[in-house]
Amino acid sequence: MTIDGPGPWWSRRRSRIRAQWPTCLPGVRFCAGGTLIYRAPAPVTAGGTASARAAARLTLDELARGITQRHTPDQLATAQERLALATAHWQTPEDTPGLWLKARITLMLTEQDADRAQRYQDALREVTLQLAQEHEHRQQFRQTVFDKPDALRFWWLDRHLDDLGSLDWDVFKEKILPLVGAADDKQSEVERISRTLLHAWGKLGDDPGRHARFTATVRAVLDQMGWSDEVVWRASSELPTADAPRGVRDDGGKPRPVTEAGTAR
Repeated sequence: MTIDGPGPWWSRRRSRIRAQWPTCLPGVRFCAGGTLIYRAPAPVTAGGTASARAAARLTLDELARGITQRHTPDQLATAQERLALATAHWQTPEDTPGLWLKARITLMLTEQDADRAQRYQDALREVTLQLAQEHEHRQQFRQTVFDKPDALRFWWLDRHLDDLGSLDWDVFKEKILPLVGAADDKQSEVERISRTLLHAWGKLGDDPGRHARFTATVRAVLDQMGWSDEVVWRASSELPTADAPRGVRDDGGKPRPVTEAGTAR
């Protein structure tokens, strides 16, 4: 649009405006009322006053819709001010040279549209609150349960207290434990060592001498590497297995009972 002069004042016309323009919320509209002031070029006025008024109204309608449809109902005041800035001064559309117009428009919401907007805001607030609560719950859950491997193990056990038969630690180790990035925590390391030693123990058969040599060898390796803390000693010396219910002393003497201690979880 360009801004020049609308011509002498006696060539201007006025028209009352009553319109409804959309908000950005479907089904809710701004009601508009005010005055349109315009001056039409000669080609338009030659067709009569009605055509001049129609051209000015269509131009105002296009301008106003472009503004109001970018605002929500609760932004009524903002839409009002922007519309006032856009229509307060004389202007002419590029596609209708010589047509000048300006307007003084007031926007409002009907009671029905205000109720619709309020219901929308209430529903939006409820959904937003629910999402925020779910996000907070996930944050607290991650910080509390997924913070340490032991806390995660207690959580997994608690979930199956009503049906311990469904407690599957293999699923826990393969699917759940890696989520905390703690596959290398102390408990898991001991468990892997225990599984390795148990696998080797199972291949010794029923020969007590092989049992004794194997136990002595494991102890010697652990001592040589400096891995002689209590937990590792338990993992290496107390080797439960269904195929070997009795153990042997590392000095090659008589077999001694081995306490049944399942794989640490």
